[in-house]
Formats: sequence, C-alpha cells, structure tokens
Amino acid sequence: MRRTSLAETVRRLAALDPDAGFDLCPPSGEGWLPLAEAAGDEALDGWLAVLVDQHGRRNVAGSVLAYHLGSAVILPTVGAMVLDGVCPDPAVGNLAIRVDGDGNVERVAVRTLAVAPVADDAALRVWWARRAVATITPLLAAVGARAPFSARNLWGVVADQVTSTALWIGQLAGLGPGAAWARAEGLAAAFTGAAPTAVRAGRPFPVRERMFQVGGTCCLNYRSVLESGPPAETYCDTCPLRDDESRRRRLEEYLDSTAA
Repeated sequence: MRRTSLAETVRRLAALDPDAGFDLCPPSGEGWLPLAEAAGDEALDGWLAVLVDQHGRRNVAGSVLAYHLGSAVILPTVGAMVLDGVCPDPAVGNLAIRVDGDGNVERVAVRTLAVAPVADDAALRVWWARRAVATITPLLAAVGARAPFSARNLWGVVADQVTSTALWIGQLAGLGPGAAWARAEGLAAAFTGAAPTAVRAGRPFPVRERMFQVGGTCCLNYRSVLESGPPAETYCDTCPLRDDESRRRRLEEYLDSTAA
C-alpha cells in the first residue's frame, strides 16, 4: 500500500467521492465546532433535543446522535487508512464537525497534520483502535446517559460504521469484494477488540460484483417518525432484522439505479 502525506490522501478521497472526503485544518468559525465542544453537556443536550424533534423518539435520536459522533472519528481515520495506509490522529482535540439545522453532521474535519507514528498495517490498526475507542468512549457514555439505548447498541452502531466505511472506500478505490471485506473485517475486529463493550459482528453480503454488510446492530431508524409503513418495509437494507430475500432484491434495485 502506498504511503502519502495526509494532505494528498484528503485530495484522493475527495476525488473518489466528495462525501468520502474530509476537511483539513478548518478555519475558525464558518460553523465548525471542535468535537470536544460539540460533545459538551449543554451542546449535547441541545443536539439531542433537535434529533428528538426530528425523529419523535428519544431512543432513535440517541442512536442517530451516536452515529454522528462516531462519524467524526470513523470517516476520516478509516477512509485514510483504507485508501493510503495513513491515519490522522483520532484524539478528540484533533477533530471538528459542522452540524446542520436538522442535527446532521454535514462535514467532518481533522484539525492538524498529525498522523500515526507507525507504518506497519497491523500496528496501525492497533494504534488507531486504541485511540479511536479512547475518544468515542466518553461520547457514547454521554449519549447513553441521555437516551434509552444500551451501551451495547451504541457501540454496535459505531462498529457497523467502521465496517460500512471501510467497504465503501475500499470498493471506491478498486478493491474487489473479498479484499474489501477482509480490510473492513480487520478494522472492525481491531475496533471491537479495544471497545469496552462486546458487540455483535456484522456479516458479509455479496450482491453481484459488490460487497455489502449485514450490520450487527439495528439502528432503530425504522422507528423514526420520518419513516412510514410497517417495519418490514422500513428496515434499512443492511439491518439485521431484514430478511435476506428482500435485502438482496432491494440491493439489486439499488445497483440497477446507480448503474443507469
């Protein structure tokens, strides 16, 4: 795997897909908040209240909040590792986010050029997992204190995010389905091995030439007031509660729509 500067990796990620990129050394203001500030007690209470208004249920809002907090840590670090084998420091003080009016994280940023001081892939996974978990642990504890969603489920939401991000970036970068899953599985195993709470692992779900995952944890999105219809119709395509027959059909429809 090629090793690059963090700035070059940021450019390469954005070239794959604008949504795969992240900002580097963001300016003060312009809506950017240091992650530590965004996760402070007062800010977190307000953020959760916005999500409760959006989704109608406090447990769903807690799951969504965990996902967004996790994205600040997972998107830039996992994306950079999968693409170029470099990793920005996932310390809370090195991360920033920009949140829209609906409570969704619209951009994430790394505040410095600091990267992992290790080059070996196995050592890099260990370094990343320990530091990412150290950052995420108090964030999820704060969410769990405010929303009725168990620690196991909160950690499961973020662990599934590790897998899905690695699969997404890996396949954008040209990895085949098997290689992309192997990379994602290795990162997810390192993350869950360092986490303080055991979570259910996801499983691979190949469809045609693409690899998807069946998540280990239901994120409760189907219980949001934004969703309508019976649960069997509103489960996420990768939800562990969805049956594999309808999952395959829906993912094939998705692939057809993106190929058009």
